[in-house]
This record gives sequence, C-alpha cells and structure tokens, in this order.
Amino acid sequence: MISRKKTFVLQCICTCMLVFPSVGMAVPAQVAPIQASNGNSTNLDVVQAIYVSTPAELNAAISGAVEGTMIVLADGTYADTAFPIVSKNGSETNPIVIKAANQGKAVIAGSSYLNVDKSSFVTIQGLKFIQNATTIPAAVRMINSNHVRLTGNTFALTQPYNQSGYKWVSLEGATSHHNRIDHNEFGPRADLGQMIAFQGNVMSKYDVIEYNYFHDSLAQPVNGGETIRAGLSGSSMTEGFATIQYNLFDNLDSDDEIVSVKSSSNTVRYNTFLNNKGQVTSRHGMNNSFYGNYFLGDGVKAGVGGFRIYGNDHKVYNNYMQNLTHFPLDIDSGDFDGGSDGTNYTSGDLAKHWRVYRALVVNNTIVDSANGITIGRKYDKDKPPVDSRVANNIVRNSKGTLYNERIQSNTVFEGNIGYGSTVSNEPHSSSEILNVDPGFTLVDGLQKLSAASPAIGAAVGSYPFVTEDFDGQPRDAYDVGADEYSAAPIVRKILTPADVGPNALD
Repeated sequence: MISRKKTFVLQCICTCMLVFPSVGMAVPAQVAPIQASNGNSTNLDVVQAIYVSTPAELNAAISGAVEGTMIVLADGTYADTAFPIVSKNGSETNPIVIKAANQGKAVIAGSSYLNVDKSSFVTIQGLKFIQNATTIPAAVRMINSNHVRLTGNTFALTQPYNQSGYKWVSLEGATSHHNRIDHNEFGPRADLGQMIAFQGNVMSKYDVIEYNYFHDSLAQPVNGGETIRAGLSGSSMTEGFATIQYNLFDNLDSDDEIVSVKSSSNTVRYNTFLNNKGQVTSRHGMNNSFYGNYFLGDGVKAGVGGFRIYGNDHKVYNNYMQNLTHFPLDIDSGDFDGGSDGTNYTSGDLAKHWRVYRALVVNNTIVDSANGITIGRKYDKDKPPVDSRVANNIVRNSKGTLYNERIQSNTVFEGNIGYGSTVSNEPHSSSEILNVDPGFTLVDGLQKLSAASPAIGAAVGSYPFVTEDFDGQPRDAYDVGADEYSAAPIVRKILTPADVGPNALD
C-alpha cells in the first residue's frame, strides 16, 4: 500500500527544499518503500523524476518515460488532451509512475483521458477526474496491458446524459491481466454508464478491485448503470479470475445490478453494500463465488436487495443481510437452458438468463428483511434450478415467506433455520428447515449468535470451502448461518469511508 506521506515527492528529491523544481526538469530520485499487494515492501529505484504542469509537458514526459520514471503533476487542470501511454513498460520494482504532487489537485478535465495500451507496470496515482466530454472512451482505458495500478484517484465525471452511457474506467483486451484498481473514490454520478467495465469478448484476467469507495449514483431511466460490470454476454464463457473485495458500495441507485458478473471464475467477497437499490447479480458465466459480504438497508428504501443468480456451479456463502426491502437471495429460474455442462448454446443464447445448475447457497444470514431465500422468482416455470443446495442458512424475518419456492425444483434443503414468519410455502422436515428462534444477540448493530443459540454446532452436510465465518473467525463447531459463535479475534467488519478510498492510503 503506497503512503502518500512517505512518497511526497519533494522529500524524495531533497529534504531541505520544499520548492517545486522547474517544470519539465528530470532529476535523479529515490522513493520510499511502496507496499506491494502481497503485503511485502519493495524499494523502488526511480531513474528520473520529471515535473510537469501542462498537458503538453505531461505528454512529452510520457513519451520519454522508461522503467523507473516518475512523472509528477503540479496542481492544476490538464484539459482537452488525450494522454496515450503506449508500449511503456516498467518492472515490478521499478514501475513507471504518473502521480499528482498533491493528492487530488492535479485535475483531468474536459475531453482529456488516459489511454494505457500494450503497457505494463504503470502506476497512476492521486489524480482527480472530472471530465465532461461526450467523446472520451473512458477516463482511464487499459487495453492489452498488465500490472497497471490505478490507486488513490478520485472519479467524479460530469458528462451529460447519453442513452449509450459512459465508462469511467475500462479494462479490455485478450492480453490484459493482473491489473489492480485500489483505494479510489468513484462518485457521485448522475449520468448513465459503468464506473468500472470489463470490455470485449475475452475477459482481462486476474485483476483485483479492492478498497474503493463507490457512492451516490442516481437512478436512471434505462438499463446500463452498473457500478461494476465484470464482462459482457460475449465474454461470459471466458474465465476472468477477477477478485472484487473490500470495497464499500453506498447509495447506488443507477441500476438493478450493482455488480454485474458476466464472465466465469470470479470472486466477489468481503465487500459492504449500504442501502443500494439493486442486487449483486451473477448474470452470465459459470463457477463464480460470492462470500463474506455485508448487505445493509434502512428497511425503507425500495429495491434494496442482495444476490440474483443464473448459470452453473456458483457458490454463495457467509453473507450477512439485514433490513433489505427487495430479495436478499434469489436463485432464479431461467429463460434458457445451457445444459448441465454449459455447452448447449449458440452465440445468440449468451445474452439470455441461463438456468441454474448446482448452486450452493450455504451459511448465509438474513434478518429483518422483506423476503428470504427465493427459488425461481422471475422466468420460465419449466426451467427451475437443478441440483442446487440450500444449507445451513438462517432467515429471521417478521414478514414474507422465509424459504419461498415459487416453482418446484429438486433443490436440496438441509440444516436451515427459519423463524418469525411463514417458514416455507412447501412442506419441509425439521432437518431441512427448523422453525426455531435462532437466539441472536445484538453486537455492533449486527444480529450474531448468543451462547444459547440452537444454531451452534448444528450445521450439517459437507461444504469444505466454508472454513471461516463472515467476520473471519474460524469455523470450529460449524454453526448455522454466517456467524460462528467464537472468542477468536474478529478479522473483518463493516467497511466505512475511512477504510477505503484515497484517504485510507495514509
């Protein structure tokens, strides 16, 4: 993790000078250790530090950048110029760094944008993006690039509404991989489009989106306002291996899909979702995992939900959901059947809602919400989920049907607890759904297991991927629900703005 205090570039040049060098000047420099994404510190040897204050100087510095170059932007506005970063390659220990001298005070405006193409080990840090042009492809576009890091930036573009929508950050290209988007702020937003979009028919691979603050997007009249869209219909059968973790999503109303996963083998974990009008949707693709997330609503705002699932072999576990007004967990029916192995399709079928096969919905907790776990909510009655399992969940609501099978399926229920309202609309034995008070106690605003809870040690079945609970405590007795009754240290909590975004780099 980069510390802005440690890397304050004037200190890197001379400890006794606090004046800005002549613009365009290249001087030798050493920078303080940068915290790598694996938690290890690496010393970076800067070949040269180049100081710029105009768009022309910035482009000239980029054109001449080599491994270890640090380009430092003076406070001011860099408007109406494209900044191509093409075939520029740093290294793991000596990246090419483009950064603001002062956090958020180098402003990319008008029709300016950064286009990173066929490049590697490039870091873009501390800039503020407020473009208002309708012609830019994205504020930052990464094409066929790898190990590009976008960190500590602020995105608050003010483009006018366009029905096609705008992308703020775009990742694309069959040879893109291992990029990192961390500690940025995205919002507010009033227009249509995605804040982060994975583009193209082949997913960029092994990218990490973490510790970002997404907030305050307004409702839109048409579809296409996802906060993060991980793929497209055409890329849904390609594996992305993306990890979306430790982000805060707050008051995002621009689309029914807050995070829309449209590719395979991705992970969405340890995020906090606060009062967003929408759900996290596994819209296309296979073998995605969703675990350890918090979904919290105010109980009043309409449309605040959890998950909606389509496709094969997804895992949804250890999620905590409270005061939601929409559907916390929806294992939907489909309008297309791609088959048990997901190979029965043509290209025209990729945009459809694929029938669910073998979803594992395990150890989730839903409390004080309008709905519980729903099977087959929306689409064809003849395409219910197949060979799926709903196990060791707790639903405690005062209204609605807690386990609602809107269409019949062969879904296996085991070890679940339901309490406070109609348990199910289909007959289930107590070993499938036990109607008993789960014995919660309020801890930091969350309903967790008390010492007398009947959920303790009551989990059944074999789900070896559930090794810890939603706040990072190890699973010892294997309790029902997202919480494990434990004295072990709590590793993860609800995220706040202080935990994410540019300020969390301090």
